[in-house]
Amino acid sequence: MAGMALVVMLLMGIAIYSLSQISSPGKTSSLTDLDLNPSLRQELPHFEYLDQGKVLKPESFSGHWTLLTFWAHWCHPCLEEMPALNALSQQWQGKNFEILTVNVDEPTPEDQEAARTFLSQHEIALPTVYDRKGLLRKAFVVSDLPRHFLISPNLKIVWQARGAFRWDDSSARDQLMRAMAEEAFPETLDEPEATEPAK
Repeated sequence: MAGMALVVMLLMGIAIYSLSQISSPGKTSSLTDLDLNPSLRQELPHFEYLDQGKVLKPESFSGHWTLLTFWAHWCHPCLEEMPALNALSQQWQGKNFEILTVNVDEPTPEDQEAARTFLSQHEIALPTVYDRKGLLRKAFVVSDLPRHFLISPNLKIVWQARGAFRWDDSSARDQLMRAMAEEAFPETLDEPEATEPAK
């Protein structure tokens, strides 16, 4: 009798689990809210990237803001994040700002084609360089993906982070605008207003 009760309980457990799987939504998003705290003032590393006529050096980032993002086609959070980055680029109406993505897939024809196919299928129009020799990945010490660096017009890394973010959210745009303003006018923000001395 005890054996029969055990079998019934086991079957009920399986049924409940199966129903929960059917009713639950698909895979949850790996994107998180952006928390941009531009506390760095780090010099850009030295590098010289040259591939298929594309040249990239530290000086290439001078005079405009750049969000440099490292990704690969096998990285699920990267792929989920790319459309949000693309939307941010298309919706941007602030200072001179560019998103540059760096693909770090293996330099095999299959991997390179997989990356290009993803960009094409999802209509990602972001400028992309293919780091076939790992020069950029090594220079920026990128060990996990996705990885982001916000670079100021005066060639400073002011923020870096790991993870996939909701870049197309209005909060993300506001945080980027504030970071740019703080870098341009660091002495004028968050200071108490001057008051007249007491007579």
